[in-house]
Amino acid sequence: MQPFAGRGRLFLLRHGETEWNRARRVMGRRPVPLCDAGREQLGRLAPYLRGLGIAEIWTSPMVRARQTAEIAAAALGGVVIREDEGLSEVDYADWEGRGFPELLADPAYHAFHEDPLGSRVPGGGETLLEVRERVFAAAARALASTRGGHPLVVSHGDPLRLVLAACMAIEPIEFRRLRVDNGSLSAVDLTGNWSEAKFVNMRPDLGAMLDAEIDGARALREGGAVATESE
Repeated sequence: MQPFAGRGRLFLLRHGETEWNRARRVMGRRPVPLCDAGREQLGRLAPYLRGLGIAEIWTSPMVRARQTAEIAAAALGGVVIREDEGLSEVDYADWEGRGFPELLADPAYHAFHEDPLGSRVPGGGETLLEVRERVFAAAARALASTRGGHPLVVSHGDPLRLVLAACMAIEPIEFRRLRVDNGSLSAVDLTGNWSEAKFVNMRPDLGAMLDAEIDGARALREGGAVATESE
């Protein structure tokens, strides 16, 4: 089984780092651009994108994702970029602009982590079930559009982890066990009735990936919940 329609190989790229990532603030739909470190991340990744048969780039319209798509397109010789609202970041509503240490004191934030698909972000935000439905539809559109090559989807942490978890038959409640770092590349193959992860969270800097995992464990010990990486 596979979670959405289509056949082919789907590459998944999380946008590069921003200053808000570094400050651990929730961006949501805010127009936050890449920082210099984020551009450097993508520059290190760029050589790995070449030779993968990427024919189109489908991106979230958020500024940081669009900038990431443009850097990837330049590395690939100028492939077409298509924006799709279905790949947008989670609508974090009242939480946007707030820091994660502050959110860890909010009972609604803990409820969101305990029931990630059913709990709605305060202030009219989305449930992750709604996010999953729209990002699955966008992934299917990308697969249907690309002929003679593979689509590269540029999006955000939680939307991409929802896709990966579903393709790997991981229970939705456990999707945050998949780490998807800024500037990381993943790939899945879909046959029409089966899906397989080829690789997940590929980055050239292995040491930095290990440091990020230590930071996540520290957040769990100190705050009782791991702050979302979907920014």
